[in-house]
Amino acid sequence: MSEKLIQLNQFSQGDNLVWYDTSQGGVDFGYSDGQEIEQRLHEILLNASDLTHLSYELKSHIVDWPTEYHLSPVRSNLIRALNLNGVKRVLELGCGCGSITRYLGDYQHADGSRLEVDSVEGSPVRAELAALRCRDLDNVTVSTANFNDIEFPEDYYDLVLYVGVTEYAGRFSKRATDEEALQDLLGLAKKASTATGVVMVAIENRTGFKYVEGANEDHYAKPYIGIHNYAQPAGIRTYTKQEWQKQMHRAGFAATEFIYPFPDYKVPTVFLGEEYVDQNPYCYNHLEICRSRDYIKDFHYGSNEVLFWESAAAAKTLGDYANSFMLLMSATPESIAQMSQNDFLHLPTYQRELRFCMSIAKPKGVDNVERNY
Repeated sequence: MSEKLIQLNQFSQGDNLVWYDTSQGGVDFGYSDGQEIEQRLHEILLNASDLTHLSYELKSHIVDWPTEYHLSPVRSNLIRALNLNGVKRVLELGCGCGSITRYLGDYQHADGSRLEVDSVEGSPVRAELAALRCRDLDNVTVSTANFNDIEFPEDYYDLVLYVGVTEYAGRFSKRATDEEALQDLLGLAKKASTATGVVMVAIENRTGFKYVEGANEDHYAKPYIGIHNYAQPAGIRTYTKQEWQKQMHRAGFAATEFIYPFPDYKVPTVFLGEEYVDQNPYCYNHLEICRSRDYIKDFHYGSNEVLFWESAAAAKTLGDYANSFMLLMSATPESIAQMSQNDFLHLPTYQRELRFCMSIAKPKGVDNVERNY
């Protein structure tokens, strides 16, 4: 853990490698995947010999959606879609069980240097699992605390991440509204980032295609709750593209960009850039091999999904109906341009041997398509 973060708070490290905020007298965060799945993950990670983000050993333990979410190498595609050149320090807020954390810890710059990663997780059980996943990495530290209650160094991190976190802003805040709680999280990240730093948020779209079609809302496990704008909210809320634009403007970010991960940010394989989607009526072609998923139960969209994306692209509304967003925010457009360099990007599903896995990208401003193994 960075010395600055330790100095600002009363952290001490436990035998399980997790740093605890002793000033809070322990954390009762009330968030869990369930005791059974967490015990199963603990056993898998404890006995694993390959903990890397591309571990086919861990992938072999996938038997259902919870194990896929925590163990699939596709999870790290989300960050693989970003250019991390120039990034030295990363703050990951809400690291869960460490899937994204492990990718950040494994990442190497061209000169061989690694990222300095501070990961904070509200749930002590999940924080222990993240620390277990990263136990062989000395450049990653995991702490457990409600990050509304601790201090972070100012002007320090090059990248601040909220992956599947901001929708819970109201649940773990004393603010009167979910929007006020969200502004606190955005303000925290903005304050902790450097003058050229980037804040990244990955979150579901309240009016995404699959939710309009009747798929279960991911957090409430019921259809149409988000579509009806959460008539009975429980401190969990996702937002539309227009709502996010207002929230980012309110937070004072001078530069913002939407990237659209498909089928969504959880297990993304296709990424479409905002400008590319707005200007290219044929961008829907990338989605013919990328079908939406309902993670609560089987839900079949049939051939109508591709027809929908074709119509949305023609109407220049495809981004409004993307199932989720990757949002980039910064004080400078140059910082975002450095991190988001592609019009479109296809990343592997890792069903084949790693040496046969290929990525396909079209960088912004050029006509060539790049293929890399």
